[in-house]
Amino acid sequence: MKRSKRVVRYTDAAHDDFAGTGVRACEVTADFDFAPKSLLFRVSSFLLYYVVAMPLIWFYCHIILGWRIKNRRALRGIGGAYFVYANHSHYSDAFLSPLVTFPRRSYVVTSPDAVSIKGIRWLVRLLGAIPIPTAPSAAKRYMRAVSQRIDENACVGVFPEAHIWPFCTFLRPFGSAAFHYPVMKNRPAVAVAVTYQRRKGLFAAFGTPKRTIYISEPFYPDEALAPKAAQRKLCSQVSDFLAQTLAARSDYAYVEYIDASGRDERLDDESRAV
Repeated sequence: MKRSKRVVRYTDAAHDDFAGTGVRACEVTADFDFAPKSLLFRVSSFLLYYVVAMPLIWFYCHIILGWRIKNRRALRGIGGAYFVYANHSHYSDAFLSPLVTFPRRSYVVTSPDAVSIKGIRWLVRLLGAIPIPTAPSAAKRYMRAVSQRIDENACVGVFPEAHIWPFCTFLRPFGSAAFHYPVMKNRPAVAVAVTYQRRKGLFAAFGTPKRTIYISEPFYPDEALAPKAAQRKLCSQVSDFLAQTLAARSDYAYVEYIDASGRDERLDDESRAV
């Protein structure tokens, strides 16, 4: 029986959120410990990440969801920490940066929702969530935590679109603010595009599309430019790769998104944020 396509109407491509989690986000203020330093936390985090979580994540994403990751060779020559920038189109995106960067440890910049679920917030933090603060007074501690993880030679994953649009096959607008991190630390940014294809043959019964993930070559901050200009350049390079790869490699719109605002906010050459 053929599935009827789900249609979602949006009015603001930069701010609408269709994650549907229903989570009431907690406040992330200056007293939040973004990077706990206790020995117990660090040992527990290491064991949970490498011994428990990563084998389960690998099995779930590669075997159950059928992920295929292309161009891993692009990461071989980096030789240290880097930032991963990906489109945000599924809850399983949380596993994207850890799988792409493995065996190097990866942390993920998240919304406050990720650390707001009672009963598992401690688990999410042990696995590497760094929530974006809700209070300006927490900004310095947050940035120190991101900096600390890079200094530890770990990677940090960022979703510049910020909001989940399930199975979205086009890139949404975002600005250059999130590219402050690689410029601040003088570390490269790697773009990771999650694309969707229709399943064929026996696998067509799974319904949801298969996912093929494409990794870009690393983009390095341009030290000849002023910091803000370097941010804009990195933003343009990453968004170019993501937008072009999504357009070229996604061939199945499992969910159709329709602009109900009267304007087309898809990220193209003229509307790309700088």
